[in-house]
Amino acid sequence: MQQAVYHKMDRCVINSATFAENSLAMAAGLATLQILDDERLVQRSAEMGARLLEKLTALKAQSELIADVRGRGLMIAIEFGEPRSLGPRMGWKAVTAVRPGLFAQMLVMPLFSEFRILTEVAGANIEVIKLIPPLVITEAQVDRFVDALSTVLRAAGRFPGGIWTEGMKLVKQAMTA
Repeated sequence: MQQAVYHKMDRCVINSATFAENSLAMAAGLATLQILDDERLVQRSAEMGARLLEKLTALKAQSELIADVRGRGLMIAIEFGEPRSLGPRMGWKAVTAVRPGLFAQMLVMPLFSEFRILTEVAGANIEVIKLIPPLVITEAQVDRFVDALSTVLRAAGRFPGGIWTEGMKLVKQAMTA
């Protein structure tokens, strides 16, 4: 493989338009491709993504708040939906009536503040959290995320209290803004 990289370096200045013979950028790109191959990062992302999807699908079976789990590799979406239980359903209706997408934001906040896990709502007015972890994520980190999400979802299953109290604070702020 090493000879192939050196051979490619000989040809890295052929493109004289976009990169203007920037051999440093080409060397960095080739080094990145080398690391992707050597550390099997593409295969690892498929394996860790499958593990994450499997664990999230199992969590979906335990939580009435998860409507869908989907993804490919390590790009995963968790969609939330209206719960069947009366208490959480009342909270859901109140929060989503003020602003669709607020429930997903309510989950993102404790994931970060309590567990130091950074997640992101997938877009405006949708109840989806997107996960795009680094390619080097470990099994232990996958397990830690699923355990943290499970804890946050259990808290969301108790209404009133927990994340619903924080959610109602967001609702009040949204209504006064």
